[in-house]
Formats: sequence, C-alpha cells, structure tokens
Amino acid sequence: MAARGLSFFFDFASPYAYLAFDEVLRIGAEAGLPVTLRPAMVWAILKAQGIPPPMETETRRRYMLADMERSAAFFGLPYRQPDPLPMSAHLALRMWIGFAGEQPDPPVDLIRALFRARFAQGLDLRDPAVLATIALDAGYDPDSAARFMEDAGCRDQLRQHIDDAVALGVPGVPCVVLGQELFFGADRLPQLRWRLGLAQREPAAAS
Repeated sequence: MAARGLSFFFDFASPYAYLAFDEVLRIGAEAGLPVTLRPAMVWAILKAQGIPPPMETETRRRYMLADMERSAAFFGLPYRQPDPLPMSAHLALRMWIGFAGEQPDPPVDLIRALFRARFAQGLDLRDPAVLATIALDAGYDPDSAARFMEDAGCRDQLRQHIDDAVALGVPGVPCVVLGQELFFGADRLPQLRWRLGLAQREPAAAS
C-alpha cells in the first residue's frame, strides 16, 4: 500500500461499500491522495477473525435492511433491496481483478456498473452470464470476463487482498485505511474527512 494515500477495501456483496465508493474517491481527490482499490470478500474477512455475520440474528437483520434503504437515501443513491442478502461476490471480484490487471488505471467504471447492477437493479452477481453481460455493457470483453472468473491468478490476488485486510485488523468492508488508522463503514467517512481537514458534505435532501 502507498505510504501516503488511502486504501479502500470493498466487496460487491456489501451495500455499504456501494454507498461509500464514490465518496471515498471524492475524498481522495479533494485531499490530493491516491486511492488504492482493494477488492476483498467480507465473509472471508469475518470468518478469518471469528467475527459473527452481522445479519445472523433476526433483530439485527431487520434493523440493517431498514438502515440500508435509509443510508442509500442519505447518500442520494438509487437502491433496491437485493435478494439474496448476504451472498458471495467472489466471481465478480475475480473478474474485476482480471480487467484491472490489463490496464494502467483501475476500471472504476466497471466497479460502478457492478455495484449498480447489484444494488440499483437487483441483478444476481453469482451468475457468470449476468457478470459477462455487465462487463459487455460497460465496454469490456465478455470472453475475458468469463476467463477471469475462474483464473487462478485472479483467485490468488483476491486471497492476498483478504489476507492483507486480516493482517491490518480490518473488521469488515467497506474500510478505508489511512496510515495505521482504520475507518470502517460508510458512516465513518465524515470522520475520514475530519481527519484529513476536509469540509463536510451535506447529505441528500430528505424525501
């Protein structure tokens, strides 16, 4: 990771990562800091650290389902409650890693397309055919997409991101790392702004 910059651990299975993504990029741009994108599977991070899944109990599940919709409105983003939730987005993450390795700059547009497909359109990111279509619509080769989903190198890179997250003590995603400090959750981004001396942003207008 860059010594002076932000590292952003994200997962296409996480609605809060969807909500945080563009704001993290915005914060990096305002602060003049590079943002290193680190795809990682939230369930694998939790399992490695013995952390129970956040939606394991019915009370927390009901709260979080309501909070996801409220938080999306707060950030001014379209949101459709996905089904199933939770899920594993390992194929989408591997696909993105593969395309990221083919170009000098990370394919931010593909991240947005995948998040939008999952949390605004309700598409199933476990389906390779769905992922290939998302890639095609975003201007990427669907045959390469299918290959990356099963590529051993992409699998190994994903595992390395997970191992790095665990080694850093990342408690889940989304999580931004600034130096040795962790900012876990979309709701901690105002604190990241505060730490960097940036002006706070107003939430979206209440409906």
